[in-house]
Amino acid sequence: MAAERNWDKTVGAADDVRRVFDNVPALLVGLEGPDHRFVAVNAAYRALSPPIDSIGLFVREVYPELESQQILQMFDRVYETGEPQSGTEWRVQADFEGSGQAQEHFFDFIVTARQGDDGSIEGVQLAFVDVTERVRARQAAEARMAELSERYRNVRDSATVMQQALLAPSVPVVPGADVAAEYLVAAEDTGAGGDWFDAVPLGDRLVLIVGDVVGHGVEAAAVMSQLRTALRMQIVAGYPVAEALAAVDRFHEHVPGSRSATVCVGSLDFTTGEFQYCTAGHPPPLLVGAEGSRYLEPSGAGPLGSGTGFPVRTEFIDVGDAVMLYTDGLIERPGRPLMASTAEFADLAATIAAGQGGFVIESSARPIDRICSETLELLLRSTGYSDDITLLAAQRRTPPPPLQMTLDATIHAARAVRVRLRQWLSDVGAASDDISDIVHAVSEFVENAVEHGYATEVSDGVVVEASLAGDGNLYASVVDHGQWKDHREGEQGRGRGLAMAEALVSSAHVAHGPGGTTASLTHRLSRPANFVTDTLVSRADRQRSMDSEFTSVVTEPGRIVVSGDVDSNTASTLDRQIAVESRSGIAPLTIDLSAVTQLGSAGVSALAAARDRAQRQGSEYVLVAPPGSPAHHVLSLVQLPVAGGLAENLVAEG
Repeated sequence: MAAERNWDKTVGAADDVRRVFDNVPALLVGLEGPDHRFVAVNAAYRALSPPIDSIGLFVREVYPELESQQILQMFDRVYETGEPQSGTEWRVQADFEGSGQAQEHFFDFIVTARQGDDGSIEGVQLAFVDVTERVRARQAAEARMAELSERYRNVRDSATVMQQALLAPSVPVVPGADVAAEYLVAAEDTGAGGDWFDAVPLGDRLVLIVGDVVGHGVEAAAVMSQLRTALRMQIVAGYPVAEALAAVDRFHEHVPGSRSATVCVGSLDFTTGEFQYCTAGHPPPLLVGAEGSRYLEPSGAGPLGSGTGFPVRTEFIDVGDAVMLYTDGLIERPGRPLMASTAEFADLAATIAAGQGGFVIESSARPIDRICSETLELLLRSTGYSDDITLLAAQRRTPPPPLQMTLDATIHAARAVRVRLRQWLSDVGAASDDISDIVHAVSEFVENAVEHGYATEVSDGVVVEASLAGDGNLYASVVDHGQWKDHREGEQGRGRGLAMAEALVSSAHVAHGPGGTTASLTHRLSRPANFVTDTLVSRADRQRSMDSEFTSVVTEPGRIVVSGDVDSNTASTLDRQIAVESRSGIAPLTIDLSAVTQLGSAGVSALAAARDRAQRQGSEYVLVAPPGSPAHHVLSLVQLPVAGGLAENLVAEG
């Protein structure tokens, strides 16, 4: 009774304490024992998970998803060490609603140990705040800023801008492997650094490079850029790994500040899976496969200037396995012993690759992207990082088969090609922008083949082929067997299609002959590397996904919203609607093209003709499309004025 009276006097009466506890607006949870059994929850927590009666249950029973996201492991650490753990905007996916499907929330939190009467730790307690709305609002603002600035992320200062310019801005898309790269700017040093990465496709193989120059700032970035360029030149020239590194070692003597730079170079043979690598003073690659993960043996080479030579080792990578190259900032994290941090990286990458770890809501991201991004997010959110981190990974895959289509020469041919080609390019691993540009160009080729090659509809009149080469170039062709007919003299609004196609891809060519016409293109595929300049490394899947079915709707007087593919088959519908809604150019008109997936030359002609009518009448004519969208890209090419998703009007001018 004395103990109870003491509690009442020092803490408060039990009923009063419960009411106070229950009315605290933050979510409060008390867990007991090493298995983390719920012993206390307040009203704010119960509002988060209303159908779940947690008291007496273990966290693992209520939220089994938390183990794969390293949450339970964090509770274990606090319980075992007594050291508190806090976090900001942690992404958590679990079935909070009891619906059978996971939901995503973001939390700020602190987890602390709770001591019993004898001073031993009896459990942990959580205080956390749901900040999902705040995070979503910031992500939306960042997405708008990225569109307006046409950059992936804002950077902190000019030194970091230079770092991004000097690093490879993208990784190649190749048939034998999926490639991904991540670069994180140090949390405590917002300037540039000496980390670099490169991925060089050479036809039958892919060379992966990750290096680290001593130091930070502009000087280190300048040294890094010279070493990166020198090594890439040797690799592109065809020199083997050891010879290329030996040449760079000789070159480094002429680059002040480059001594003791470390580098890991690996060459992956697409056909055999042979992986030759050299770890020149650098941490060894991590191999992630079906049976788990393991670090490859160091090759025995020292940093540049060490005089040890550059011996190589050979491993074999199976289809589906991934090899990960990284800098030491990933394993030398604050508050983690090196051995524990190294094991944590390997274990987490393996469980995510096997589908047994990471976030539980299904993502459209490629497996290699999930392995990289989720491994970094889950590792770093509990410790932070004090040095730049670079991660470059390649997952071996079976090369995708070429695309081959034979179609009837009809007005529906281009749409059929777009549907198949979009899916094939997505399966190949092409980025959204490349998919948009290639589909646009090939669609123009098909429409020209139908219009110019044949006087009437012809069965099997058009052949479309596409393939991805080992050097990262995509090759596509459209062949017809008709006799080419030019536009009639004086025909207005025509002739843009081929010029637009040529502007969208690396190179394009049209050849006429007695047996028909062949339109071909070459385009180098790449995917953007992920540059992160914030310690909050969670990110959303940014691959565009829009319905390609054409619609054109008058949402209010003077405003038309268009979505889907605007091609030669649908442009006439849009043209008529524009004419009616604008009263042939007399009334002001805004056309929102934000959701357009394809803006072909026929659609451009309709928009240009409407612009001309508005000019003659002196009325307002506004085209709206956000930067980065397919419509904005095409309209910029043909120099039609466009508002980038903003509210301002553009008066039609000559």
